[in-house]
Amino acid sequence: MTFNILLFILLLCNYLITANLKDKYKKLVKGTNGKNIEGILLQHKEEVDEVRSEFQQFNRRLDLFDNRLSFCVQKIGIIRYNAFKDTGSDLSFSIAMLDDNNDGLIITGIHGRTETISYAKPIKEGKSNYSLSVEELQALERAKAKEIDGLEMKSSRRSKEVV
Repeated sequence: MTFNILLFILLLCNYLITANLKDKYKKLVKGTNGKNIEGILLQHKEEVDEVRSEFQQFNRRLDLFDNRLSFCVQKIGIIRYNAFKDTGSDLSFSIAMLDDNNDGLIITGIHGRTETISYAKPIKEGKSNYSLSVEELQALERAKAKEIDGLEMKSSRRSKEVV
């Protein structure tokens, strides 16, 4: 009698374990039209390999974009000033525009009573082969420091945060 009870308990445990495994198997083969586990695993491996290949392609494209972005204007420094005492407000300006390598240019506009003169000077590695005015040097330093009006700009344009 005790042997029958023991067999019944073992049979019940076996049934519960089998039912649990059956549920897990159904979840695994769901949507596969009754394929065997080996076929399912091979299909998943092919899909993983395909995703891995696409991921590598995206990484290569991201590297290309990072490289291109390093040559885009990323740092800007602006100075407005009054070039002549006899003119009104700060209508003259110097703007430094630099890429990630501190290459770029400085554009300066000198406003007088009768005319306005604009010119540009190239910048290579944060320096110019031409002599720079005090205002142009200030604009260049602001651009290299990523500052606008004395406020340091954080790296992301989307965040629009200043320190």
